[in-house]
Amino acid sequence: MYDTDSDSDGESTYECLNCGRIVTAESYPGTCSECGSEFRNRGTMIE
Repeated sequence: MYDTDSDSDGESTYECLNCGRIVTAESYPGTCSECGSEFRNRGTMIE
């Protein structure tokens, strides 16, 4: 299993759970402007 850095300083990459749009932001971007679905942090493992 891989651990991600918990460094809250700087930008993270987020991916839309519905359409796959990828954005980079310093804080959680909320909902996707393309489809309205939620983003997830790509650094978080999905089990």
